[in-house]
This record gives sequence, structure tokens and C-alpha cells, in this order.
Amino acid sequence: MPCRPRAGLSLVLAAIVSALLLAAGCTTTVTGSPVADPAPAPTEGPGSDPVLWVDRVCGALLSFTGPALTQPEFGEAPDLPTIKQKLSDYLNAVIAGLQQSRTQLGEAGRSPVGGGDEAVARINDVLVKLEGDISTAKGKVDSANPDNPEGFLSTIGEAESQLGQITAPDALADLSATPRLQKAAAKAANCQQLSTQGSAPR
Repeated sequence: MPCRPRAGLSLVLAAIVSALLLAAGCTTTVTGSPVADPAPAPTEGPGSDPVLWVDRVCGALLSFTGPALTQPEFGEAPDLPTIKQKLSDYLNAVIAGLQQSRTQLGEAGRSPVGGGDEAVARINDVLVKLEGDISTAKGKVDSANPDNPEGFLSTIGEAESQLGQITAPDALADLSATPRLQKAAAKAANCQQLSTQGSAPR
């Protein structure tokens, strides 16, 4: 009896990413116009451009969401070893993206306004948790034995279940909690790209 791939594994992760993106609130529109400071603006910290800073934060997250939303293609009738390899490669790319996101968050510099640094710290904590949870699911996938079809599908189902139990974080909503950062996110190109990813149909 032929075995069909469990596409649910990548779909569950895509749903988690969507919830993560929608929590960012990057599309909120706030009225008002910023007034430029006549003195030269520093490159980071108080007095620096909040749009550039938020854009760097959102850009860091794109390193993770891009691979996470690029779901593997299994074809019409893939064999079990191919399914295992594609799922493992997919989850490995997501993990690498999470690690890159955390590195880029660390390079974003100090927030121009109060609350931003704390928000980034919470976002980093969320990424650490996601990396651990997804690594656990990948371990399940890697342990699946293609020579035992029934056991293979059962193990893949366990990995899918582990991903399904991940609670979508709301730490990104902190970027909208500060009015200046909220307005900056509405202008930042990377935040708009994140918003587009989060609202795109799955």
C-alpha cells in the first residue's frame, strides 16, 4: 500500500510563522508626521532614526520567516527516504534561519526609544524557544525509519504533533506598544514585507 507524505508538518510550522507575523502589528497606521532633528543623528541609541532601527529588527526576522514559509515540494509519488530528506532539509533551513535572525538582532544596535531594547530581548527569547522546539521535531524526523512505513508515518506524526503544540508568541507586538516605534514600523520596508508574509493566504 503506497504511503503519502505528511504535508501537515510544514503546514503546521507555516501556521505558527503566520501567527508570529500577525502579532507584529507592523501595518498599524498612526497619524502624525515626524519632525527631523536639526543636529546630526547618531547611528544607534537615543536620537537615532527609529525607522532604520525597526527596519533592521524586522529584517532580522525575515532571515527566519523566509525559509519557514518555503514549504518543501514532495511531488506526485515520493518515496519515504525522499520525504524524510526533504522534511529534514526544510527544518534544518528553518533552524539556520532562526540562528541568523538572532545574530542580526544582536547587530541591530540600541533602540532609539525606551522599550525597544526590551522588546528585542523578548523577541530573541522567543526565537531561542522556537529553535529548541523545531530542533526537537527535526530530531523526530531524522529518527524516522523509511524501511518501516507504518513506524515512519507514526514518527512523522509525532514530529507534526510537537510542532502543533508550539504556542504562537506575541512578543513582536511590543514593537507596536511604543508610539514612535509603531509609526516607524509602518514606514519600514522590512516590516511591510513581514506584514505581507503574515497576511498572505496559505
